[in-house]
Amino acid sequence: MTLPATAAERAATYWNAPETVRDFASLTAQPYLVEILDRYAGDLTGPALDLGCGGGRNTVALLEHGCTVVAVDLHQAMVEATRAATAHFADGLITVRQGAAHAVPADDDTFALAVCYGVLHNAPTPRQFAASIAELARVLRPGAILALNTFTADSLDPQLRPGETAGQYVLPDDVPMTLLPTEEILAALAAVGLRPEGDVHTYVRDLDVGPRAVLRCELRLDAGTGDSGGEGGSDGKDVSRNA
Repeated sequence: MTLPATAAERAATYWNAPETVRDFASLTAQPYLVEILDRYAGDLTGPALDLGCGGGRNTVALLEHGCTVVAVDLHQAMVEATRAATAHFADGLITVRQGAAHAVPADDDTFALAVCYGVLHNAPTPRQFAASIAELARVLRPGAILALNTFTADSLDPQLRPGETAGQYVLPDDVPMTLLPTEEILAALAAVGLRPEGDVHTYVRDLDVGPRAVLRCELRLDAGTGDSGGEGGSDGKDVSRNA
C-alpha cells in the first residue's frame, strides 16, 4: 500500500476514512456544550457557526436549541456525515459547507454564536492557527459568543516531536499540528477582541492517541474589533473532537 505523500494528504486520508467518520458520527454533544447553550439562550438571536463540524453532534445540539446553523468542515466525508445527521431538520435551518478554519466560507459579522471544538490545534503552523482565530473574529458579530476548546502545550505527549517552527509539533505519522501555551492562546484571542467570559478550564485528557492538555472556555467578542491576516496550508490531523 502506498502512503499519501504529503502531510495534508495523510490528514485527509484519516479524516475521510469510513471508520473515522463512523466513530465521530456516533458521538453526542458534550454535556458542557449543552449547558453553554442553555446558559446563553438569550444570545441565540442570530445564526450559529459549527466550525469543524465532524460527524455533526454539535450541529445537532445547536439545532435542538433553536439555532439556524452553518456547519463547516474541511473534509468532505465529514460534511456528508453532518448532512446525514441533520437531514430530519426543517429546510432552511441548516447549511453544511466544506471549508477551512483559516478561510471560513461566510461574510463578516454573520454569527451570534460559534462552536469551535477540537479544531484550532490541527493548524499545521502557528501562522495558520493565528489566521483561524482572526477568521473567527471576522465572522462573529460584536458581542457574539465563541465556545472553544483546543489542545495546548501545557503538557506534551512524549510521542510528539518538535517541528520546524516554535509551537509546531509533529505526530507519529508525520502530520504537523500547533500547540501553544494557554496564556499565548488567550493573548492571541484577546488581540482580536475575544475575551473569556466565565471560567477558563485547563486539564489533561488521556485519549486513544495519548495525553492531551486542553483549554476550554467561552469568549465574547468586543465591539470595534479589527482583523489580522494569516495564511497556511490544509489543516493537520489529531483525534481531537472529543476533548
